[in-house]
Amino acid sequence: MSAKRLAALCAAAVLGAGCVAAPPPRGTPAPTATSPSATAATLKPSPVRTAHGRGWRLEHIGDQRGTRLNAVAASGPRDVWALGSPDEGTGRLLLLHFDGRRWRERPAPEVTWDSKDHEGFPALVATGPRDAWIFAATAALAAHHWDGERWTQVPLPDMDYNPGEWAGATALAPDDVWLVVGDHAAHWDGRAWTVMRLPAWAASVSASAPDQVWAVGGTGRPLAQGSSSSQAATMRWDGQSWQLVPAPEDRTPSKEINGQGRPDGSIPSIMLTQVVAHGPGNVWALGTREEFDYEDGSRSATITMHWDGTAWSWVPGSADVSTSGSDGADGIILVDWDAAESGLSGTIRVAPDGSRTELPPMAGANRRREVDVSAVSAVPGTRTVYAVGLAYGKNFGPMIARYH
Repeated sequence: MSAKRLAALCAAAVLGAGCVAAPPPRGTPAPTATSPSATAATLKPSPVRTAHGRGWRLEHIGDQRGTRLNAVAASGPRDVWALGSPDEGTGRLLLLHFDGRRWRERPAPEVTWDSKDHEGFPALVATGPRDAWIFAATAALAAHHWDGERWTQVPLPDMDYNPGEWAGATALAPDDVWLVVGDHAAHWDGRAWTVMRLPAWAASVSASAPDQVWAVGGTGRPLAQGSSSSQAATMRWDGQSWQLVPAPEDRTPSKEINGQGRPDGSIPSIMLTQVVAHGPGNVWALGTREEFDYEDGSRSATITMHWDGTAWSWVPGSADVSTSGSDGADGIILVDWDAAESGLSGTIRVAPDGSRTELPPMAGANRRREVDVSAVSAVPGTRTVYAVGLAYGKNFGPMIARYH
């Protein structure tokens, strides 16, 4: 693996997850649900179909050499934001905006960023042309609000933040914004923040309605080099309180032989790092499953789960996912670790019934373009999906691709 590819994998990792020396192994089996309070069902594997029509199109490569776009958020077809920061070293945030005609650089909040803080921050959400939020963390957490004319820092209450902890944000309206950090959540009602304790550690949050807010993470506190003794944790805000929702567990003892010549016996560690909520009976969650490996210390693979309104189910065929996001049609987009190396080939759309469709890659001059994708997201109310990250080649800088 090239040095730049390894650096890209580190940069794409979620806050606190650490970096592995190679992509997750192909074919790692899905965990077996053993919790009596959670579903043991797995959506039936389906063949991968190929979508017809135009594929991914490269819309923008900026001239800010060495800058990676880390987040993308849209309130509509004429209001899309992309946020970036230095891929190496320190520097200022880069903010781009699409007004329906072209991408333009816009003034960003006064934040100096260190590339080691790529994982998870900064977070970006938007609900309209006059309402967007950027959450950043250097020595402390900071919230910046866009009112249509300028960015203003909004004081945050104490959330017991420790540098390196997981974090995520989502917004439904100017008076309905959520931020999760570690085992705390903060809600903005348009005037002030209210902080509350979560029943587990959170890494991501997504909402489909004021009483349908989901946060996912793990039962164990994340450590600097990964999570320890953790199982998947899913939590839901029902409009009154946060409740832990049972999720499948995997407590299968490792059969790997340790240094004493005996089976290791350790159980896998699972941490969910991304969530996409479409509705009360349609929520997606992704994360990593780490198990003991005698030669490398541990092996990591992606797991995907789906909530149907009653229980969570394992979704097969997603062991090599680097990032994911809404497809704009009740499903989810999965970007393969290797897809970025060849014009976004191998990008999969998964529907709620488990059916999988491969999206056509870039064509023409960009069909072999090597890019690293940090985030994907659909424009609300449409099937237009944006992918942002870093493009390699002659122009080594921020990248935006679009699929429609």
